[in-house]
Amino acid sequence: MDDDEAAELARLRERAYGRTPDIAGDTAALARLRELEERALRGETMEPVVDDPALPVEDAAVEDSEVATALPVEPPRRAPRWVLLVGATVAAVVLVAATVAITRAVPEEKTRYPGAERVTTLAVIDGGGAQANASAGRRYADFRGYSVFAFTATSPDRPNAECMSVVSPQESADESLSTCGAAPFPVTVTTVVSEQSPDAARTSYRSGTVLNFTLTNAGVEVWVAER
Repeated sequence: MDDDEAAELARLRERAYGRTPDIAGDTAALARLRELEERALRGETMEPVVDDPALPVEDAAVEDSEVATALPVEPPRRAPRWVLLVGATVAAVVLVAATVAITRAVPEEKTRYPGAERVTTLAVIDGGGAQANASAGRRYADFRGYSVFAFTATSPDRPNAECMSVVSPQESADESLSTCGAAPFPVTVTTVVSEQSPDAARTSYRSGTVLNFTLTNAGVEVWVAER
């Protein structure tokens, strides 16, 4: 990917995942974002677009419009909605919140976090089969209104990095945390219960409670620390 394409991808990501997203109604921009992200993940060089002289200009415009509309709405083989979410999150991992701890999966340890209680270990519920594509991601069981995903992402300095996202699908919540790991530390996402947390989390824990999600070989451990 050359400098111009990298800059274009950065602009589209800001429109999609920034603080004031405005790309939802721009189908052409969504299609371009998806194309650039897929190529970036595969490490491909962008090929210039060559107009087909045999295709009339009017028909070509219609075809481009149909393709731009179809790409972000109907993924191949009717992929579940969470796979689309993971695809978007791969691009958003660079926008890691200050509350997120960056680490990598390691074997389970009984005393991983002294002073905190491990309340559960979330199991894979989708995408964890033997033939699963690691970059497409795995979805784990939900926890107190949070949806948890793990996937791999590739960048020039961290190829095939293990990543995790913890998001709230509620319209009333405004929380989406993502991080990619770096050896030898585990991949973890840490958040504090607040007004932006899902209703189920605020009902179960008082404000200020720390929730930690740690990716391990056995699943995603959930740790709770009262403050």
